[in-house]
Amino acid sequence: MPVIESTIDHPAVDAAAFDEIKQQVRSSGVTSLNAIGHRVAHGGPFLREAAFVDAKVEHEIDQAAALAPQHNPVALAGIRIARERWPGVRHVAVFDTAFHAGMPEHASCYAVPQSWRAVGVRRFGFHGLSHQSVLAAVSSALMRPPSELRIVSCHIGNGASVCAIDRGRSVDTSMGMTALEGLVMGTRSGDLDPGVPGYVARTLGLSLVQIEAALYSDSGLKALSGVGSDLREIESRARDGHAAAQMALQVHAYRVRKYIGAYAAAMGGCDAVAFTGVAGENSPTLRCRILDGLEFLGLHLDEERNRAFSPASEVSQLQASRSSVAVLAVRAREQWVIAHETARVLNGALSAEHEIDE
Repeated sequence: MPVIESTIDHPAVDAAAFDEIKQQVRSSGVTSLNAIGHRVAHGGPFLREAAFVDAKVEHEIDQAAALAPQHNPVALAGIRIARERWPGVRHVAVFDTAFHAGMPEHASCYAVPQSWRAVGVRRFGFHGLSHQSVLAAVSSALMRPPSELRIVSCHIGNGASVCAIDRGRSVDTSMGMTALEGLVMGTRSGDLDPGVPGYVARTLGLSLVQIEAALYSDSGLKALSGVGSDLREIESRARDGHAAAQMALQVHAYRVRKYIGAYAAAMGGCDAVAFTGVAGENSPTLRCRILDGLEFLGLHLDEERNRAFSPASEVSQLQASRSSVAVLAVRAREQWVIAHETARVLNGALSAEHEIDE
């Protein structure tokens, strides 16, 4: 159960940010900490589950920064400052890639030369903390164990991904080696013909660095709509007849719908489709756009329930009574997963120490 919950907005990961964290913890009445959990986007090829932070783990996080350049360096800076501030407390790194670590090889493998695969070119997936949270929430809401459920989890925010969760296990996900693959996102392109970077390099004279920056920061909904990456603004402009905003929404919804259908096929069926993330939770029109046309799967949305969902709720079922597939909106609880995984690692270590002492 949460004792204190707070979001701290700060322009940089620095000492001042951690001063504020420490002050809020003290003000809440918490006098001691057992452990501190840190979210890390990419664990690379070797960090496949939550782990105590030591020099080796820090090194691997740093090595994986090339795969998550917008995320890992910031996370590592936070870990290092936190370890200095709380040196007597155990620190645990929890990875967004870990939930997908058990994906079957046919889903994680790229059809590229063996020499590329030998240096780590493969599909990792992201948003694992969010998809893991969705699994727990859907299982509880439907009162069915994870082992009986085939779930398509849709995390939709500025970054977005879809995950096929087959009986408790991630078997495929739309993001790949980096966070660029898959859905159209706020500023990221999503799926792209691999020939495009070479073509624009030759025709526009762009460098690899410029192309990568454009795909991460100047593509996606921002590029399609011409009005920015904020889905609320794009939806507002679309209602006013803005043609580019309308097209951006169509492309965005189509890409998600396509992945839902593909993952239902990959799992041999679908018991539930769940929406989470800022946009997935807050935009009933987005959910409606995405699910339109999926009736052939036995999926029918109740429009009144869909409009009535509030993110203040943990989870709500939105399907019509005739639907054979559950539709759920789930409040993102990534922090809960971080806490849960941190406690699991800590308790495992304590159990091991107890056994050794005996």
